[in-house]
Amino acid sequence: MTVFTSTYPSVPEPQTGIVQTLFESKEQNQNPDRVCYIDALSGREITFRQLKDMAYRFAAGLQDVCGFKKGDVLAMYAPNLVDYGVPLFGTLAAGGTVSPANPAYTKEELAHQLGETKAKVLVAHASNIDTAFAAADIVGLSRSNIFVFGEEIVKGVQPYVKVLLGARLASPVGFESTEQIRETLAFLCFSSGTTGKSKGVMTTHGNMVSNIWQYCAVEKDIYESKDARILAVLPFFHIYGLTVVLHAPFYMQRPVYILPRFDLENFCTTIQKYKITFACVVPPILLLLAKSPAIDKYDLSSLKTVVSGAAPLDAALAAEVQQRHNLLVKQAYGLTETTPVVCIQPGHDIVPGSSGVLVPDMLAKVVDENGKALGVGERGELWLKGPNIMKGYLNRPEETANCLDEEKYFHTGDVAIIDEKGHIFIVDRIKELIKYKGFQVAPAELEGILLKHPNVADCAVIGVYDHEQVTEIPRAYIVTKPGVEQNEKTSEELKRFVAEKVINYKRIQSLMFREQIPKSATGKILRNVLRKEVKEEEARRASKL
Repeated sequence: MTVFTSTYPSVPEPQTGIVQTLFESKEQNQNPDRVCYIDALSGREITFRQLKDMAYRFAAGLQDVCGFKKGDVLAMYAPNLVDYGVPLFGTLAAGGTVSPANPAYTKEELAHQLGETKAKVLVAHASNIDTAFAAADIVGLSRSNIFVFGEEIVKGVQPYVKVLLGARLASPVGFESTEQIRETLAFLCFSSGTTGKSKGVMTTHGNMVSNIWQYCAVEKDIYESKDARILAVLPFFHIYGLTVVLHAPFYMQRPVYILPRFDLENFCTTIQKYKITFACVVPPILLLLAKSPAIDKYDLSSLKTVVSGAAPLDAALAAEVQQRHNLLVKQAYGLTETTPVVCIQPGHDIVPGSSGVLVPDMLAKVVDENGKALGVGERGELWLKGPNIMKGYLNRPEETANCLDEEKYFHTGDVAIIDEKGHIFIVDRIKELIKYKGFQVAPAELEGILLKHPNVADCAVIGVYDHEQVTEIPRAYIVTKPGVEQNEKTSEELKRFVAEKVINYKRIQSLMFREQIPKSATGKILRNVLRKEVKEEEARRASKL
């Protein structure tokens, strides 16, 4: 049986939790006045000393004001902010679990997450407080346990800084054993399932500390420079931004310049103004770096390295960005279930098209349809094992058992090839999930919405690659009811119908009408037939160029 292993030395097994690792070690406390997080737009800074003080006061406030106990859940519903780490680390210090939610979620999507996690406290933002109210009402979350970021009362909701940051500093809840560190939940990020509703991924303290160390072992050269400045443009509610941008630079004691969301002008201005050296991005950002004429107005010469993840990166696009900006473009691969970093291209060994090599202590198998482990250069499903693999899916024992086997290998659903030097190439996906700019979209969820429209008799949704956006987009195939015209007006009406019910990245961007949806004898949608049609469509288009 072929098991692929990392060539990097092992990292230690975590002996403490996240808060103890980041705040309590002698190394971390040597320079308490160092700046950790900076608001790239306002210039507001938070130092290590300030963040530690505020987080521990927040923990005390949760306990004293909200009756928050070990194991309780706090949901965060906000864009990237300079003080995002206060409630996040404060909750962990109080012995709780953090469930970060997309700040653009609809009330139904947020209510699903609040309900699944049984969140006791919600910290929202002025921009989405109405949706927070509506979702909280659906699940019965008391409005007295809803707080907002900022300094002002918003529609009767108190800012957390006024209510929860009292005089008392909590002592971080500790751990009695390494087993407890491995088992205690720290985060519940949500990942879409192929069956529709998103599911909570149970990430433990051991998972997060291990993955910080695994990632930093490969990327330490980036952080060892005293001039290292990191740009935060990835959302902190997503495991990619949460681990690699919010946690890892903090552990490596390097400043992070935070933008609330991606905006090309702010992105470039921040790099130029603060001499940013490193950024984690997704392929659509790289497309702009390669093609946009607006970028010529800025001096981006300080930027030395970017890491692309969350979606496949075309090797030609990476080369174009490197040539235009004289910087290093690296690709990485991971999933919410792996906390997320599995492999990354080392700066000295970049193979175009690969996602890099395994980080320390990762084991991998490439497995055929019969469960047989394959060898070098063979194509099969990627299975992964390591200290960063999730505990399981929240409230989903059956789905957990379907993807975590008895040997604790996680079955990714991605098809990979591993070469003789350990470079991993992700070549296909068994899962039906659509990956739009790094966000997961479940076809079944969109199909369920479309079928509620009175003009739809049947439908199917798949992901198709959009070369202009450099990402998959959701495409719907629609069978209309008799008498309904299959025209642009109907198409736009159906797109709007879905758009009103989902977050923007789940919207239908392409729609085609069909006489029938291809299905198996048992009624299962044959998405492979639709994908084959898309490939033929692409081939015809290419032949005309």
